[in-house]
Amino acid sequence: MKTLFVFNHPAPYKVHVFNKLAGLTDIQVIFERTKAKDRPDSFYEGNQYKFPAIFLKKGSFANENTYTRELKQYLKEHHSEYDLIIMNGYSTIAEMRAIRYLIKHRIPYVLQINGGIIKKDNPIKGKLKKYFISHANKYFSPCSEADKYLLHYGAREDKIFHYPYGNYFDEEIIKSPLSKEEKVAIRNKWDLPEGTLFVNASQFIERKNNMELINIFKDRKESLLLIGSGDEKDTYISYIKEHEIKNIKILDFQKKNELFEILKSCDYFITLSREDIFGHTTLEAMANGLPVISSNRVISSLDIIKNGENGFLVDINNKEEIINAINKVNPDMSKSAIETAKKNTIEKSAETLFSLLEGNK
Repeated sequence: MKTLFVFNHPAPYKVHVFNKLAGLTDIQVIFERTKAKDRPDSFYEGNQYKFPAIFLKKGSFANENTYTRELKQYLKEHHSEYDLIIMNGYSTIAEMRAIRYLIKHRIPYVLQINGGIIKKDNPIKGKLKKYFISHANKYFSPCSEADKYLLHYGAREDKIFHYPYGNYFDEEIIKSPLSKEEKVAIRNKWDLPEGTLFVNASQFIERKNNMELINIFKDRKESLLLIGSGDEKDTYISYIKEHEIKNIKILDFQKKNELFEILKSCDYFITLSREDIFGHTTLEAMANGLPVISSNRVISSLDIIKNGENGFLVDINNKEEIINAINKVNPDMSKSAIETAKKNTIEKSAETLFSLLEGNK
């Protein structure tokens, strides 16, 4: 069986899954662009492709959009060479042109999504989403919350199949939380605060709502570590300096190995994001033994967080609820967080996708 995947850009966790999948079955991948505009080049360092990869040559614009007709033309010339075509999106102009061609010529396709949030669309946008989503023959979804998105736009429930959306390997999950001494050694290496340390790793953009975190922690005894990059970084630094805040530290975006080392040394992960169509960092934190406090607008968190077991879900508009979660989260939740992480690895993602492909024969 030969399968064609179409994906926007070579995010390392996607490449890892494709590499594992290529060891199980015959796949080829088309990437619409070499990188997303809002991702640093270091995000892609170390990518190795153990599968045939094609990169579209032109048409990239904005953060992740592409308008080239190359994708449609490729499908027109080569679709018969594949037993299955899997589209990982429908929102770029190139993807819309390609899917329209598939629909017009009654060529089956699977729509694989990374997540989804139902919004109040204008009539035209709503009709477009329904057109591209409802015509797929099957759907691969990462969680039940994402299913609601698909169903809202015309998918059939019996055609939705789940896959774990992991971005770390089995071996990268810690076996047990680090000792106090081990954490101190790592914190000294990175010049991190002593005592209870909450961490957030994200893009420094308005949607991530990190200014709310800063405002909450500036008056608390615990410390907060913000890791990332983005347009709001200077705003954070200026605010912290202006208000002489001593318990909040900022680190630049870190490669995966460094990020995981830092996460291991922290105590808890917290995100008050206003919108994440999935949210990998919650699972990354759990892989490093951290209970997670997450807003209920992070799609993955709605499925993986069990209140009082591996963290807490909170409403970003309810400050009292957020404060209560910060006060109640405790180290006893770490083992449950690790067990949750074990269910969502790159290996499990590839194995599940392979099973789904085999079931499509």
